[in-house]
Amino acid sequence: MVKRLRDRVTLRYLARRLLAGLIDLGVLAGLQFGIVRAATALFPPTYPGHYFSTEGLILFGLFSPLAWFTYAVLPLSRSGQTLGKELMGLWVVNLAGQHPTLWQAFVRESLGRWLNAMVLNLGLLLVLWDRDHQALHDMVAETFVV
Repeated sequence: MVKRLRDRVTLRYLARRLLAGLIDLGVLAGLQFGIVRAATALFPPTYPGHYFSTEGLILFGLFSPLAWFTYAVLPLSRSGQTLGKELMGLWVVNLAGQHPTLWQAFVRESLGRWLNAMVLNLGLLLVLWDRDHQALHDMVAETFVV
């Protein structure tokens, strides 16, 4: 009985975590799309058959990291939540049980996510086997999702 209850809680936690990630991915994709549309509107393609101008690509290159930092890193360090985590009732905490520091949030969302990408995002599957349900990016930054 206890094992079935624990499995049900774990499955609910994993589903909420997955949904939070999908919400965050959707918001970031929307921000990127908006940046691309703005860059294309401000600087139309110079040559026929091209989708972007050089200036538009520079604008995209400058504002995309800023959008990511503003959406993913800053909220994690301030409240421990992004929009997706807030909607799903999840928080990111550090070893002390507090919101991650700005550095921890940055490492989690940059180096940790990059390392995940390098192993074909298999680091995300670690939440299934790790006792503390940490994915690779959580382990790198010493954070937990609760």
